[in-house]
Amino acid sequence: RQYRDLTGKFIDTEVRAAFGNSAIPGMVDILSGIGFMAVILYGGSEIISGDKTIGQFMTFFTAMGFAFSPLRRLGGISGLWQIAAAALERIRELLEAPLHLRDPAHPVPAPVGTPDITLENVDLSYGETKVLDGLTFTAKAGETTALVGASGAGKSTVFNVLTRLIDPQGGKALLGGIATTDMALADLRNLFSVVTQEALLFDATLRENIVLDRKDVTEARLNEVLDAAHVADFLPKLEKDLDTLVGPRGSALSGGQRQRVVIARALLRDTPILLLDEATSALDAQSEQVVQEALDRLSKGRTTIVIAHRLATIRSADRIVVMDRGRVVDEGTHDALLERGGLYADLYRLQFQDGRQVGDRAPEKSDANLAGPDTSETMGLWQRIGRSLFGQRR
Repeated sequence: RQYRDLTGKFIDTEVRAAFGNSAIPGMVDILSGIGFMAVILYGGSEIISGDKTIGQFMTFFTAMGFAFSPLRRLGGISGLWQIAAAALERIRELLEAPLHLRDPAHPVPAPVGTPDITLENVDLSYGETKVLDGLTFTAKAGETTALVGASGAGKSTVFNVLTRLIDPQGGKALLGGIATTDMALADLRNLFSVVTQEALLFDATLRENIVLDRKDVTEARLNEVLDAAHVADFLPKLEKDLDTLVGPRGSALSGGQRQRVVIARALLRDTPILLLDEATSALDAQSEQVVQEALDRLSKGRTTIVIAHRLATIRSADRIVVMDRGRVVDEGTHDALLERGGLYADLYRLQFQDGRQVGDRAPEKSDANLAGPDTSETMGLWQRIGRSLFGQRR
C-alpha cells in the first residue's frame, strides 16, 4: 500500500509538471496573438489618423515578429529551469550540510604492518532501530575472520564502523590497539581494500579502472596483478586489451570479469586489511571458482574479514563469528561450530541438505552479464531457524 501511495504521488507530480511545461508555450502563443491583433488595430488607427506612416508601422511590426520566437523558446524552457533550480537547491543543501565525521585535533599515526581488528562493546542505532548491541569480537592479524548471520544482523554495519562511514554511539573499534576515531580519516581508509557483491567500475578503460589515478604503477607490477587476479585470462578476448572501454558500471564485462577487475584494483593497493562483502554470491559456480582463487591470493598475509551467506565460501576461515540482532552468539572454527551444534550448525545442515548447497547457481553457457543473486531461499532458512530457536524460548 505504501508503495502504491508513493507511486501515485510521483505520477501526479509528473503529470502536473508535464501539464505546466505544455501550457506555458500555449499561453505564450495566445498572448502573442492578442498582442499582434492589438498592434494591428492600434497601428491601423494611427496610420489612418496620419500620426504614423506605413513604414514606421511595418518596422515596429517586423521587430515584434522577430521577438516572438525567442519568447516562445523561453516559455518552453521555463519548466526545465524550475527543475534545474530545485536540483541546484538540493545540491547546495548537500554541500552545506555539516560534517559529522572529522579528523581528530591531534591524529595518531596509523599502525604499521598488518594489524589485528577489535570491536569492544560497540553500540549503534539507526533512529530507533538497534543495529549493533554490545558487539565484541577480534579478528587476528594475518587471519581470515568470517561474519555469518541473517540479513539485518549488522554484518555490513561492522564494515561501515571500521572504515568510519559512521561512528558508533558506544564502544570503539581498534586497529592494532589504536582507536579508529584517533586516526586521520585518510590514513585510516588507506589501510583498507574492499570487495563487495556489486563491482563498482567507472565508464573508462580497463587500465584506468584498475590503476585509478596512481602514477607510480609500472607495467611489470600491473602485469603481476593482472595474472594474480585472473584478469589476464580474458584480456585476449577484449578488442583493445587494457584500453578497452568497460562501459557504464562495467556493463561491457560479465559479472565474473568485473569482480576480477575489482580484485586486481585491491591487489594493486596492497593494503594490510581486506574487507569482502558477499564478493562471489552473484556469480555462477564456474566464475565463483576463478574469483575465489583470486580472493585467496589477495587475502594471504592480510587481516581479512568476510561477510557470507553461502557457508561453502568460508569453511576454511580461521575464525567464524556468528551474529544475530547485532550481537555475537557464537564463534570458532568451522569444525568447532558444527561440533557445538548451535545456530551455525543448523544453517550449515540446511544449506547442504541432499548433498548440495541451497542456492547454488549453474554455470552459464555464455559470458553474459550476470544478474544479482536470489537469496530468498537462504533468507527463508534463517527465518525458519530463528522461529525454531526464539519461538521455543517464548
